[in-house]
Amino acid sequence: MNSLRYFVTGGPMQLAMREWRQMGKWRGPISAFAIGALLGVTGPFGSQTALAPAVKYAFWMDVALVGFGAAAAAGRVLSSAALGGKQATRIVAIAAASAVPMTFFVAWAMGVVRPGRAFSPLQLLGLYPYVALVQLLIAWLTSPDNWMSAAAPVEQPAAAPEYPPEFVSKLPPALRRDILALEAEDHYVRVHTLHGSALVLMRLADAAALIDSRLGLRVHRSWWVAKDGVRVLERTSGRAIARLVDDTVVPISRAHLSAARTVLTG
Repeated sequence: MNSLRYFVTGGPMQLAMREWRQMGKWRGPISAFAIGALLGVTGPFGSQTALAPAVKYAFWMDVALVGFGAAAAAGRVLSSAALGGKQATRIVAIAAASAVPMTFFVAWAMGVVRPGRAFSPLQLLGLYPYVALVQLLIAWLTSPDNWMSAAAPVEQPAAAPEYPPEFVSKLPPALRRDILALEAEDHYVRVHTLHGSALVLMRLADAAALIDSRLGLRVHRSWWVAKDGVRVLERTSGRAIARLVDDTVVPISRAHLSAARTVLTG
């Protein structure tokens, strides 16, 4: 089960679908070939027994290629704005519109490979839904937002966490970068940076709640430390400490020790 999940979500399947999307202009002809082959195998409309194998496959390949052309033409005529911009509505509309000329084409092509075969108006109406189903598949495959695009989204790098403006703006301009730790001092927070420190009128709990947890964590009731500001975790005189890059020593309480080890040494 795990290997299947890897194949679908993070392994060969993701790679195959990404490469499929990147094939661009070749995706249509390849899809037409695949659909033509499928129709040749299934042999709809009585072609399985009525046509020789070579004729049958050539017939359905031609039908599939013309079907892709009809869908492409319908897609140019039917703008997304006119259909409300919904992808599903656009696909159905393209299939329905392109199936009209394709119904006549299929009827004509059947007459070519089976001389004397003719379709009455009523038979053409009965043929239309089957042609529309094929065109629906074609319209879906040629859509830029089909399931393959949705199943394998382009991975975007996660945005780097930043200190919130409402916190940073309280600091002098020279101390708004290289933050190492926050220390509680009565009703204030002393912000330690590589360039000095400053007091901010704010409770430590409120400051810690504002800051993205990816930047650091609370290690003591009086201290919050930045991940990038910690050089090493140590144990001295039976107590755990975090030594910052400027050699400031920050105590780590027992309640926060496990989280500190996980976050600061991970």
